Amino acid sequence: MQYLMIKDAIEEQIQSGMLKAGHKLPSERVLAESFSTTRITLREALNHLALSGKVYKEERRGWFVSTDTLSFNPVTDTDFAKVCQKQKWHYAVSSISAQRVLAPKEIAETLQLPPFSYVIMQTKLWTIEGRKAAVQYQYAPEKRFSNIVMIDEDANLTEYLKVHYLCESQKNRVKVEVVPATELESSTLNISSGSMLMSITQTAINNQNISYLLQVLRISHDLVTIEIE
Repeated sequence: MQYLMIKDAIEEQIQSGMLKAGHKLPSERVLAESFSTTRITLREALNHLALSGKVYKEERRGWFVSTDTLSFNPVTDTDFAKVCQKQKWHYAVSSISAQRVLAPKEIAETLQLPPFSYVIMQTKLWTIEGRKAAVQYQYAPEKRFSNIVMIDEDANLTEYLKVHYLCESQKNRVKVEVVPATELESSTLNISSGSMLMSITQTAINNQNISYLLQVLRISHDLVTIEIE
């Protein structure tokens, strides 16, 4: 099939180093003309490359060559910043929102909270190697941490709980799945509505076997490799 030949040709250029990480591919029109094919066939080839993590698409910007993947063990790695630092990846974290909210049912059950409990919810954007790559949600139960409502919205919540409340994860309960991007995630990450993201949910449990932090990382699947040891 023609789309497979196109996929193989682009993939060969990536593997040979002719197309480097972060490189912007020519427009779909130019690529279609280069391969003497239709844009429909070309997109099929590009979508297959995207599924295998070789390329990714940004709305209104085009297609780009993916970087190498970041190794992440969600069972032991609670602080994603330290994961990036250890592997020498450039990253930046910016606050989208920080608020006190009534815990939804799923959050309350995960954190073992009674009805009408409040949580401090932080939503952050992760930019990795210059690319808007992930949206992270963190939830901490208000009643378990006095004065937590005073936390700065730019604070690293994992580190904050460790320093101010001596909370350090003894184990993590983990769930990994692939989910469609929400409207917030699509607009924040500049991806098309409904694009699939890897969702990594971690529930941090302290030495008293109490769940004290829930965090959900929604990240582009071509950027991370899950490695559980």
